[in-house]
Amino acid sequence: MSLTLVLATTLPALAALPPQYQRRAELTAVLNVATETLGIGNIIDAIELTGPDVYAVRSGSCTLTVRIVDAAKEHAPGWVGPREFEAVPDPLAC
Repeated sequence: MSLTLVLATTLPALAALPPQYQRRAELTAVLNVATETLGIGNIIDAIELTGPDVYAVRSGSCTLTVRIVDAAKEHAPGWVGPREFEAVPDPLAC
């Protein structure tokens, strides 16, 4: 029984990111897309999660909606790993 435990703990752990790390990855992607869209001269006042995989980025009187969409990548059956996604901006609303 102890040999099973030792073997189980020595295998590589491939799994989805814990929620706090997934959210951090999403926020980083949203911030990067918002900075590219708004330009470096506009200060981002707030980033708000408004729905599942939807963020509202506010800069002055402008709002940018950024959506998290799954990346279309093929994996072998049974593949486990962090969520692969892209941050896609909607048109800027000012």
